[in-house]
Amino acid sequence: MPTGPLPAAQVTLRVEPQSRHQTIAGFGTSIRLFDDPHLTETSDPATQRSAVVIPAAEQARILAALYQELGLTRIRYATDPGVEPENDNADPSVTDLSRFDFRWKRLDGHVEYVQAARALGATQWFGSPITIESWMSHDNPAEYVEWALAIIRRWHDLGATLPYWSIINEPGYAANLSGAFIRDAVKQIGAKLAAEGIPTRLVIPDDADPAAALARAQVVLADPVARQYVAALATHLYVTSGTPQQPSLNKLAELSALAKQYGLPLWMTEWFNPDWFTWAKTMHTLLADYDVAAVDYMWGFLGQWESIGAQLITVTSTGNAYTGFVKNKQYWTMGHWSRFVPPGAVRVEVTSSDPAILASAYLTGTRLVVVALNTGGSEKTIQVAFGDGSPCVQLVTSERTSGFETARILEPLALAGPGFTTALPPTSLTTFVASP
Repeated sequence: MPTGPLPAAQVTLRVEPQSRHQTIAGFGTSIRLFDDPHLTETSDPATQRSAVVIPAAEQARILAALYQELGLTRIRYATDPGVEPENDNADPSVTDLSRFDFRWKRLDGHVEYVQAARALGATQWFGSPITIESWMSHDNPAEYVEWALAIIRRWHDLGATLPYWSIINEPGYAANLSGAFIRDAVKQIGAKLAAEGIPTRLVIPDDADPAAALARAQVVLADPVARQYVAALATHLYVTSGTPQQPSLNKLAELSALAKQYGLPLWMTEWFNPDWFTWAKTMHTLLADYDVAAVDYMWGFLGQWESIGAQLITVTSTGNAYTGFVKNKQYWTMGHWSRFVPPGAVRVEVTSSDPAILASAYLTGTRLVVVALNTGGSEKTIQVAFGDGSPCVQLVTSERTSGFETARILEPLALAGPGFTTALPPTSLTTFVASP
């Protein structure tokens, strides 16, 4: 690596690869199937599926956009009730599969989706039930456990074993399940999966906001039997009593500390924002300030009926006719991390001399990746300095998104001493890749 002083700059970013933080688990989204009526809010009475039909070739393009071009690796699929519409029998230890319905969006369609996405780079997938079946108890998880195990076994039998299973989506919302319910369900499901040799691990509590997630996670992790089956802590960033447009971070530090206490990764599994730069700042905050290991956007793709920004890709239609899809600015924003920071990358320390310049850095093999945001209203010249333990950098490439640019590939940067100097426009997001 070249040595010598760096030229003067307004802001210094110093990267310290020897100071390491969390291992990145990946980036992803929640998904619904292409023919789910909820995707476009249309329904064909004859098929009960979406009246807007997305051609197979277009489905393949959307999948490629997410899992090849954007580099997403995680899939969180939405499980609607109806898998067991009525109790199969009075004994939760005996499962009558003839009373279960795994067809289409209840399960089997998601297996097909995952298999297609796996071929394009997806490596992690997990179910997060929207709610339990209406006839199930909210106090005794025995029937839920039977139901969840039937779903997990089906995935396993179809050759797409779930790496993870989230006990419930937002337990305080539709299902209204307590921490004690989740704790007991984890203990029962975990023991049965271990006995059967199915490697699916459990995620808790996947709650609406960090405060609710902290309260339920504390109950579960206080039990050493339950704790051994938990693979990750997960939260969303919604304000439970207000609009979902504002992140709730007040308890995220405590949730992060709880995860570290028990050696668990922390995931942010659902949120969105209609403003791309707010999403960029939120991703930075999650990764750099709270050691979040995985970040999942609300929807990978959804119809134009939903507010723009709730999905990375908007599926467009006129009446019941499919007309195409659009990659929203949030898509390109997420790509500043997901395309350059793969699972297994390690976040390393980076310090900024200016609070308006936010930066995070990642070591992936022999490459250093630095993601920098200029949150201020004027251009800033930055000096990126590589500390001890940095790879021998020979080339620095970069890509920028701002109010008037989207994933613009910039000219390679010249090294000056142990780093480089460049300019960041106001309200911009830039990813730098330093390679040997």
